[in-house]
Amino acid sequence: MKKKKGWLSLLLAAVFLVSGCAQGNNESAPPSSGTGNEGTSSSTDSGSNDGSALTPAKLKIVLYGDESNRMKELAKTSFYDTIKKEINAEVEFQFLPWTEYGGGKTDLMLSTGEDFATYTDANYMVKSVAKGLYADLTPYADAAADLSKNVDEASFKAFQLEGKQYAIPVGNKPNSAEFYSALVRQDLLEEAGMTQVTSLGELEQFYDKVHAIHPELIGYANTDARRLLQYDYTDKNLYWQNDFIALDESVKDDQIISWFETEEFKSYANLMHGWYEKGIIPKYAATNVPQLQSDWNSGKAMFWAGTAARPFEGAATISQAVPDAKLVNYFLGSGRPKISRGTYSTAFFVSTAAKDPERYVMFFNLLQKNQELYDLFAYGIEGTDYTLDENGRLTKITTDSLIPDWLLMNKNFMRFDNTVPDEFIAEYKAWDDGAIISKGAGFNFDNTPVKNEETKLNGVFTEYLAPIGSGFSDYDTAFPKALDRLKAAGIDKYIAEYQKQFSEWYAKQQ
Repeated sequence: MKKKKGWLSLLLAAVFLVSGCAQGNNESAPPSSGTGNEGTSSSTDSGSNDGSALTPAKLKIVLYGDESNRMKELAKTSFYDTIKKEINAEVEFQFLPWTEYGGGKTDLMLSTGEDFATYTDANYMVKSVAKGLYADLTPYADAAADLSKNVDEASFKAFQLEGKQYAIPVGNKPNSAEFYSALVRQDLLEEAGMTQVTSLGELEQFYDKVHAIHPELIGYANTDARRLLQYDYTDKNLYWQNDFIALDESVKDDQIISWFETEEFKSYANLMHGWYEKGIIPKYAATNVPQLQSDWNSGKAMFWAGTAARPFEGAATISQAVPDAKLVNYFLGSGRPKISRGTYSTAFFVSTAAKDPERYVMFFNLLQKNQELYDLFAYGIEGTDYTLDENGRLTKITTDSLIPDWLLMNKNFMRFDNTVPDEFIAEYKAWDDGAIISKGAGFNFDNTPVKNEETKLNGVFTEYLAPIGSGFSDYDTAFPKALDRLKAAGIDKYIAEYQKQFSEWYAKQQ
């Protein structure tokens, strides 16, 4: 059966964030309030636009990436005034390089007792909570009352440990089947005389034809295709917990899979080695992986791993190089439900050194409170930074990034550029239809009992397993030594501990 395709012409004018729907009716409840963490209450009616009754507060929000000039301006003017009015707080936005996320400077700020908040993933949360570095935000759930109506309840659960809320999720967007589709340059596909890609054979045919026309282009702009290729190497519906462990979502059980010790990994590695030998994955990738991303952004690659939003995320970048580029998501098979980790974009934690954790939660609430505030933080000032037509479609006047668009993306507030076809908007909104939440969603592994083993395993992964999985090394030649190293590093102990914790958690969910 052929998969329905979604598409978007990446015109230079389409420097946009996403969608013009009105505020939704998601009535997901916030996590229940607790009393385990006593703090100074500064709450007020979250529907009020007047925070003057609150004691003044100073907050520091850490974001990652480059700070634009327009962001600097708004942080001192409109953002400042609005936040002051809403929650009587002064917010300092500090930008750090992405290399400092989940470690580096972020770890240093936590360990030295700085008062700040930033975003996290579940694994970093578990490690940091074990060290006592994240504040328990459970008592402040009411301060996120508006946000909780626009963010799914399951997203809150993903950042809970033993019933306590350690991070507040932000975002509500289609997230299922991330990287399970091939994001194809449709303009190149059509130039090669093809109309669609529905199988591995057709994807490789697409490469051959385009390579004959444009030998200067690379094929796949990544070194990991285990998700999009799984229709060809397994009958299971695999979903990965981390690099070492997968779940089969087609069966309802608590069994984890040691990925590298499976026949599926062998089949996958052989497929990738074939791509590397054929040139679909360029030879330089073995020593210069970052160049793959650069080539994709500059329009020098044929396809990438797709998501619901990738046809328009980064549109401005690629369209600067190729104004007529079009991107389409294609699945290389059918019949398997899309798997989702949840609909959140990320989640904010607050450092334990924070003087007023609740005021931070009130700030997070503003990010997803209503259309007016969303427009301000995502797009800036109407008439100066963007305009809206009669249908609520967006035209950007300034292209500077403000609070990162990927972070805020919420289907209840997102606006589409007026060049985006209605067909694409409808498909994007329906992307998660029929999707199922992973049976591992909400599980957070405590690595304390196997911390040393995990460190060694990560070293084995980098040195031995990643080159095999990326296709750089032949499986039959390289895997025996890699398996020996894997065993010596303690993979059996690690898998046993993970299985023990997962089974205990899974039983409680039933």
